[in-house]
Amino acid sequence: MSASAAPTVMERLRAETADLHSSAEGKDFQRRMVKGELTRDDYARWLGQMLLVHRALEAPLRALMGSPAFAALREEQLQEPYLLEDLDALGQDPAAMTPLPATAALVASIERAATETPLALLGYHYVLEGSNNGNRYIVRQLAPALGLNGHGHRYLDPYGAEQPAKWAQFKRDMDAVGFAPADADVLVAAAREMFSGIGAISEALGAS
Repeated sequence: MSASAAPTVMERLRAETADLHSSAEGKDFQRRMVKGELTRDDYARWLGQMLLVHRALEAPLRALMGSPAFAALREEQLQEPYLLEDLDALGQDPAAMTPLPATAALVASIERAATETPLALLGYHYVLEGSNNGNRYIVRQLAPALGLNGHGHRYLDPYGAEQPAKWAQFKRDMDAVGFAPADADVLVAAAREMFSGIGAISEALGAS
């Protein structure tokens, strides 16, 4: 009898972050978002915190684009421009966004990884790129509730109807890299940290 095949890196990422993924989605702020119950101010505050996270992550990611370990990375996956567009549509000044303590802690972890363990950046990115799968359903409730009228939700639905194909390609590209188990460990640890950080940000937004 042959041994079972080792899980792919994407299978590991999904399985080994499932608890924290579920926890992040269960925060009250996230539940209100899914139901379309946020105010425009709530939504703008969330976008502002996500801008700070993406900005910290995407500058070093862009510098790594094209290197073998980052073969799954594409320019269109870097979403800072979409956040800037959405904040502008809401009449918000991106320069005025200040980090919550939870956001500052996550940004500090990202900045430390960029210097000490660059591969971890891809684990952080996995979480944000994967969130597009659920976000495109959230926007169906949130956009009409907030009267966004086609503007102000590019970040939540960057690919539109192409989302399933984009995610499938990302998964194929990640698995094709052939990460060693130790490298997959780094990715999983970073993804868990990102889910924890996003959960902490949601908790802080819900309490403020």
